Amino acid sequence: SKRSCASFFTYKTLIKSYKFELWAGNEITPRELAVHGWECKARDQVQCIACKQFLCTSVPKITDVDISVYSKCMRRVREKIVNSHVLTCIYRSEPLQFKHDVDEDFLNDVVRPRISSYRRDGLKLNMVIPSELNVTHAERECSSSHEAVIGSSLGWSIETEKLAGKEYFVAVCDYCARDFLLGDIAFDPVKVHQRWCPVLDVNEDDGLALWRVIYSRIAPTKYQRTPSAPTLQEAESAKRVLERSLSVISREVLSNS
Repeated sequence: SKRSCASFFTYKTLIKSYKFELWAGNEITPRELAVHGWECKARDQVQCIACKQFLCTSVPKITDVDISVYSKCMRRVREKIVNSHVLTCIYRSEPLQFKHDVDEDFLNDVVRPRISSYRRDGLKLNMVIPSELNVTHAERECSSSHEAVIGSSLGWSIETEKLAGKEYFVAVCDYCARDFLLGDIAFDPVKVHQRWCPVLDVNEDDGLALWRVIYSRIAPTKYQRTPSAPTLQEAESAKRVLERSLSVISREVLSNS
């Protein structure tokens, strides 16, 4: 829907405010803050774009305090991500979401313009085709148009950047703001993402990552083959079980600290 597209563009703008030099080493991920409307203004300082409240995310270094103290500080900051908004702020009650219902509005307003960014003379992607797509060996030497579909499905747009007076092509993710200088080094559009990137989110209903849903809507039919259902479902199911187990362990550690 148009509303979902507007939310996406808001998130994209916010996530780009978390520059490496301002946020490196902070355990709170930019995603946790951006979905609640927080824009990075300075080192460990963010401001809500709606209610204009400020929030300091600074915590003691984990090496300087007891782990229980550090855990309490982290818990307090995460609570403030919601509670620091004024009571009527929309981001207090309705954080930005990444839904798997990829409709025509999203394809037209977000994905297709992303694909268009790949139409550049001299662009060399050297892309590693994701194993999840189960393409044949011959298809791994895929056309530039198919690479553009894969990269766009995974959130990557192509931009240019000048370094030492020379212009280079850079792949930039709309979801985690990670960038990758394109050239001779192989570009893996899955592994280069930040670990918390929303485009890698898996839908519990069908076991598919968001990028797989986008790809299925935009890729030509001839590229729509997928691995056998039991293999794919078992792998995704095992992944979800592991994630839930890690979450439980994490909560137990925090509660005992």
